[in-house]
Amino acid sequence: MSINIVDLLEGVAGLAAAAIALLAVYRSLTIGKSLVTRVYRTRAYWLAVLMMIFAVVNADVFSSAIASDISYWGFFVFLFALLFFIDSNVVVAREIDFFHRDILRWHKVRIPLFIAIVASSAIAIVASADITAPVSLSGVAILVYFTLIGAALAYSGAVMFVIARTSYDRTMKRFVKMLGFAVLFYVLFVTIWLPLDFIYPNLGDVVTDFIAIGTAYFFYKAAMSLSFVGRIEKQIA
Repeated sequence: MSINIVDLLEGVAGLAAAAIALLAVYRSLTIGKSLVTRVYRTRAYWLAVLMMIFAVVNADVFSSAIASDISYWGFFVFLFALLFFIDSNVVVAREIDFFHRDILRWHKVRIPLFIAIVASSAIAIVASADITAPVSLSGVAILVYFTLIGAALAYSGAVMFVIARTSYDRTMKRFVKMLGFAVLFYVLFVTIWLPLDFIYPNLGDVVTDFIAIGTAYFFYKAAMSLSFVGRIEKQIA
């Protein structure tokens, strides 16, 4: 029996991404327990939940209908959890900033941004589920949707990098910098698969699974960036 190299690579990459995400969950929970400061403890626990969802999204490597359904709905759960996590980090960064700066006008943009993503997600779900809709119409709807998601996440990643550059808090600086890299990798994850699949069937799925490894790695690095705070606070206690 011949082995499908594409499916094999996709499965290995998906499992690797899930494994790194689960390691990030473990590190986040362990580090969170050692943190005294509520702000950073909340960052750690938020990240643990986010990585649990990310690991679930990679459940489709088992090639079952149930796993595919879980991965499909898990994508939307992860998307909104990520956006809320980003928003919470911007709020925290603004609170600890001496000048309380509104980075890239985030507090003015976030509400219309969230509304646009919720509305477009609903449209994308309907378009992908409606078997009577023309293939070209549903394809355009999905293309527009992932373009919007990519733009929103790219903007969110830019906000993280600006916070990392302007923040005087070393821990927040390291944390949001790693989070920014993770978000930008995820931008590639949600945008590059369509053009790659157009070039060669399933190529986008394989490439994005390897990109997911990079995404999980930077989330893991974000969790580990909080460990230094934990060691200092335990020594002081």
